[in-house]
Amino acid sequence: MFGKKEIPLKIELFSGGEDSPFLIRSKTEIHFILHEIARKGTRSALYYDAGNDFILTTLLDVGERGIWLEPGPNAQDNRRALHSDKIIFVSSHQEVKVQFEAHRIEAAPFNGREAFRLPPPEALLRLQRRDYYRLLAPARNPLKCVIPVVPAAAAKPGAPAPRREAVIMDISVGGVALVCAERETGLQPGKTYPGCQIFLPGAGMLTATIRVKNVMEITARDGTVNRHAGCEFLHLDGRMAILLQRYITGLQTGIPDQR
Repeated sequence: MFGKKEIPLKIELFSGGEDSPFLIRSKTEIHFILHEIARKGTRSALYYDAGNDFILTTLLDVGERGIWLEPGPNAQDNRRALHSDKIIFVSSHQEVKVQFEAHRIEAAPFNGREAFRLPPPEALLRLQRRDYYRLLAPARNPLKCVIPVVPAAAAKPGAPAPRREAVIMDISVGGVALVCAERETGLQPGKTYPGCQIFLPGAGMLTATIRVKNVMEITARDGTVNRHAGCEFLHLDGRMAILLQRYITGLQTGIPDQR
């Protein structure tokens, strides 16, 4: 098994927009991620004073009333943090950076000891330092992407929508590379396919919309011609992103899948 890598506790300058797939807005998902960070005692940082200073901390508890954190060892730093009008919390979950902002911080006791309390975040940034993990799919029993040929709404009443399968060459939170037969002409750059499904052993069923970014033809030594299509996930929601990250992390750390 590989050792866990250290995630730098630096503020991520992010300009992905309010509809970015890396922004999680589900209260349930946010609570789950923060609860896991607290349960594992993951090393965290609390930035204050416009991000110029920070305190190393640990997340103590997560609840409806707020988030409790360990104060720093220096009383002066703690006072400066309490007078800051912008706080940025940075930590990691499943080896991926986690970050959120707060505009209110207060001293609030936790189990009889001093602590900081922040309001529950409305959005959580979950972003790999290199933007995505990209992982070569297993050659044995490869992953497959099931793609609807026509939208389900356009299918004949009572009949299943026609679908095709494409072998996945590599996969990441950002997208997939698909291998198609030469005769497969449906995958064209710029075309979008909603309702695609990828079964991830040990994790579950990933459902997403993909958009074809590029297509190239590759000729093998035996003369067989395949089309390689590079595709991106569009608006992958937080739950699906976590499911995919869990699968990728499992393979990277040597956890056997359920094949």
